[in-house]
Amino acid sequence: MLKPSDRSRQCFLPPIPELDLAADWLSLAADAVLEGREEDAKQLIAKADLPILGEFAQRITGKVDPAIHWQSRMPTDVLTERIKQRMPSSSVEYGIYQRDGWRCRFCNIKVISPKARKLLVEMFPSVARWGRVNRDKHYALSALTATLDHILPHSRGGTNEEGNLVAACGMCQFGRGHWTLEEVGFTDPRERAPTVDSWDGLTRLLR
Repeated sequence: MLKPSDRSRQCFLPPIPELDLAADWLSLAADAVLEGREEDAKQLIAKADLPILGEFAQRITGKVDPAIHWQSRMPTDVLTERIKQRMPSSSVEYGIYQRDGWRCRFCNIKVISPKARKLLVEMFPSVARWGRVNRDKHYALSALTATLDHILPHSRGGTNEEGNLVAACGMCQFGRGHWTLEEVGFTDPRERAPTVDSWDGLTRLLR
């Protein structure tokens, strides 16, 4: 078991360059949609569907690997009685994404709005794949969709107060599961200022 003093990393694995590349292609696809160039958008979305992203995500969110997770199994000391409300309101969620610059506060990759992803899936179902299982989902849209993560996991007594919530990618959130930051050796992302710039998580598609 790790000690709090052993925390020495921000995330499970260093992000691969293809994550940023895919985000750029999806951003160009969003611009194409807004400009009425749907065929260009379709080709860019297809281009961003990189299998290596699925392989990378599976290493983090799949079977527990001590070399990656620094643990051999999920914790068993989860609470049976938890705060009833699992997630905050959609307005609070959106505000946290904006506060955090639409980036994962752990690995710092660009993330995209779940609503924007849903819109692209509806508009381009042939290329923005969204099946029932991970292998049938568009690799970039799946890996980059924003989610909220509890710093102290909900299952370990974490609240829905904004100070306990950060924007995250699905890999960092689902990879950590019920583990605390200390248990996986993560530094506290709240001790680092978020990266806030022109990246909007493709929310311009929703205006």
